[in-house]
Amino acid sequence: MRIRALDSIRGLLLLQMTLDHFGKPISHYLYQCFGFFSAAEGFFFLSGFVGILAATSKGVKDPGQHWMRWRALKTWRYHIATLLILCLLSYWLLPSIFGNFKSIFQNPAGGILWSLLLVHTPEWLDVLPLYVVFLLLGSFVFPLFVKAKKKRQIFYLWLPSLAVWTVAQFGLQGWINGLFPAWVSHGDFDPYSWQFVYFSGAAVAAWWKRARAEESAGAPFAVRSIVKLSPLLIPILIFCFLWSHQFISLELPSEIFTSKVHVGLLRFVNFFAFMLGICYIVRKWPNLLDFKFANVMGRHSLDVYSAHIVFVYLWFATPNSIRYHAPWNVVVPVVACVLLLALAKLRDRK
Repeated sequence: MRIRALDSIRGLLLLQMTLDHFGKPISHYLYQCFGFFSAAEGFFFLSGFVGILAATSKGVKDPGQHWMRWRALKTWRYHIATLLILCLLSYWLLPSIFGNFKSIFQNPAGGILWSLLLVHTPEWLDVLPLYVVFLLLGSFVFPLFVKAKKKRQIFYLWLPSLAVWTVAQFGLQGWINGLFPAWVSHGDFDPYSWQFVYFSGAAVAAWWKRARAEESAGAPFAVRSIVKLSPLLIPILIFCFLWSHQFISLELPSEIFTSKVHVGLLRFVNFFAFMLGICYIVRKWPNLLDFKFANVMGRHSLDVYSAHIVFVYLWFATPNSIRYHAPWNVVVPVVACVLLLALAKLRDRK
């Protein structure tokens, strides 16, 4: 059973990411508008969260979670198709974006190999590869989450993800990337850090379901205590919001704590508090965050995200006389969002 509010939130996150990627002036107001984090964290967290819900409902007929591997294969195909389309467009029609794909043409054998293996990911093409990898890993880890009999077992399953994230803060990505040719682009996201966001979402969903099951069996419901503490998140969120936007006279934290690439500690804490607040709203008022237009986009997130990458590249191939001037730098991003909504509705009918 799908939770409509979660689909709606994913749809809203996709819209925010789209507008962010089109650049200023809209991105000036939307990027990290709630604190030291962006829409990308929410997208990966919810993917892990919803993944556990799906793994639980499908576990009876598919205990090996093969559906996740098929989903990973489908996502891989979407990514490769998007990359191929953009490569051809840059070569034949849009020379202004050719630089993003130049390394593939200069190193055809290695470019094709590392692209197919999701190692080489040009700009804006690095999110779907991460999703493919996390789905494949999740197909082995999620069954363990689902089968966990105690909440502490879920905690133990989450610890390796925490350990990898911790090591990643000290240069794990750079060391591993150094094993590949220098021309290979690995994207802006550190996979060893971002897996922590994805599997934390999965752990929260698994912990919640286990706690509910224990309550129905007569055990104390630990979530009730957490729900009562939810209002305490508000001061944390307000403080981080004011701090990140410099509404208070406090020096901004070091990049190591707010890094987007490596998901710095403060960034994760700020985001996690925000998501707990969203979870509280969804539990208490399940229809408050359910928007029909966003819901359909969330249900077809793969199609919407792939199409938005093409739109963004087309926008950056547009002459500067249009891209940096009103009303085009406001009208075009809005039109792109409308087209993405139309695409989602078309997919929904099929």
